[in-house]
Amino acid sequence: MSTLKSRATAVARVVGAALRVVLIATSVWVGRIDPHHAPCGVVNLSLVLLPFALLLALTGRWVWSLSGAAALTLFLYGMGELKFVYFYTRLIVADWAFVSEPANWTIVRQYPRIHTVLGLFAVGASLLVIDAIWASRRHRVASRWQRLTALLVVVALSATLYGARKHHTWEVFTDDADCGTAHRCGLAARLLYSVQMFEFELPSHAGDPTLFLQGEAALPPLPDVPLARPPDILLWLNESTFDPRQFKLPGAKLPKYGMFEPAANTKAIGPLRVHTFGGKTWLSEFSVLTGLVPDDFGVQRTLVFNSVGPDTRSNLFRLLKANGYRSVVLMPTFKRFYGAALTYEGMGADEILTLRDFPEYDRFPGDEWDIAETPRMAEAALKIVREHRAGPHAAQPLFLYFLSVKEHAPYDKHTKIGFRLDKAGISKPLAGRLTDYAQRLQTLDAAVATLDHSLLAKDAPPTLLAWFGDHQAYYEHPSPPYRFDVPEPRNVTQFQIRANYAVDRQLALPLTDIALLPGLIADLAGVDRDQNFQTQSAMRRLCAGALEDCPDKALLGSYKARLFGREVGLFPADE
Repeated sequence: MSTLKSRATAVARVVGAALRVVLIATSVWVGRIDPHHAPCGVVNLSLVLLPFALLLALTGRWVWSLSGAAALTLFLYGMGELKFVYFYTRLIVADWAFVSEPANWTIVRQYPRIHTVLGLFAVGASLLVIDAIWASRRHRVASRWQRLTALLVVVALSATLYGARKHHTWEVFTDDADCGTAHRCGLAARLLYSVQMFEFELPSHAGDPTLFLQGEAALPPLPDVPLARPPDILLWLNESTFDPRQFKLPGAKLPKYGMFEPAANTKAIGPLRVHTFGGKTWLSEFSVLTGLVPDDFGVQRTLVFNSVGPDTRSNLFRLLKANGYRSVVLMPTFKRFYGAALTYEGMGADEILTLRDFPEYDRFPGDEWDIAETPRMAEAALKIVREHRAGPHAAQPLFLYFLSVKEHAPYDKHTKIGFRLDKAGISKPLAGRLTDYAQRLQTLDAAVATLDHSLLAKDAPPTLLAWFGDHQAYYEHPSPPYRFDVPEPRNVTQFQIRANYAVDRQLALPLTDIALLPGLIADLAGVDRDQNFQTQSAMRRLCAGALEDCPDKALLGSYKARLFGREVGLFPADE
């Protein structure tokens, strides 16, 4: 029996050693992916070399250090690949702020492959630990000079990485550094160059605003909104919402969604230019609340919502508060999710709520994400409006900003295919996911109709209801071809604004930028606008809703010079 046990132990040791060799070799291969040139090769290999040298200097254990470095490298690589699969962006240093907040894992756990990868990693790491324990009995501890050499390698590599952190510029349009002909870096290089996001500078104020100011002066005045009291305003961010009928799907019979169609009380409607695809909802939030484009903030584009939003002296919250409004935010997630509640408060919101703040929803099991069904979000929004109108703040108009979440990916490829999508010439997994998505939109459409019918009746208090898609959905497959032809068609969604009071209907625009949507809401609400919102409103009218798509680049540059100039006062004077 002892002989059998010793043989089994010997075999297990050989298997463990083989696993270690394979994983170390794989981690070195991962470190060599996309080496643009020698300096980038050194940066990429540092993903293995740096933790190995650091662990060796600290512990003196060769096997522990090699296995630890390999495990860390493969873990980061796996997480990066999963992020690309689900969110269509690569792993960056700023993601640590996301994963280190437990509230954010409410979204991560929605993706089943993450559980599989974490499980495999846990098994692999456990085997490496067992192997390292056995190997430590046979391998001598590194000498003092070897550990000192490893420490010097750590110092040298760290200094090299610090000096190379700007060797390539972080490109906001690809969410990657501009490395080589592929314009994509290896894992370590991407992590290193993404550090530039934290070295923030406000947009340049250079340029001449004269051309824009001349155009603004020539515009006719906006028509008056004949209301004794400003209307209540509801702004609904529809997560991952895009009319799938805009895809070329011959043979399919997708349902007609009322939320995408004009109605008698529609005041503005049309396609919406957003600045993200498949995820990063906070970029659209930043634009719709501030009137700014994330790309104007250079390498810090990804962080603008939390870092720039609260610093804006003029945004939709502050504008409406200056007009007497009480502002409420209804979140479908934890208040700590992406640090959003602190950002809303920093921008001027008066109250932040989730469904857990409502007794009728708090009794349901699960967390905020679990209970945030779209019909419930609409019901809660309706309750907030009714209680406000009957409560102590009834004299104030209400601004309610709320978000749905259940339309977000992932979508189930095993969904029974409907809407004749199996006849549309697309793969079966994509047809299944599109069916799942189209069904979720039916639920959202019914919820939008509920608010429309309840709040916009002719005899109801003056109310403006606006909704928009924050970005298109990502189906883990390339999107089908589009029916429209514009640059970056996957960065187009739609919006609609309805109201139950007399106000001139806006002309249909070919493509409205989301950064100009808050100015349109302010115009249709008839509120007093500050210099920032007057500037946004003028630009919308001067270039037919376009901003980055505006063909008059001289006008666009002049507008940006005006917007970021000291006269508008968008940021504190000492910035």
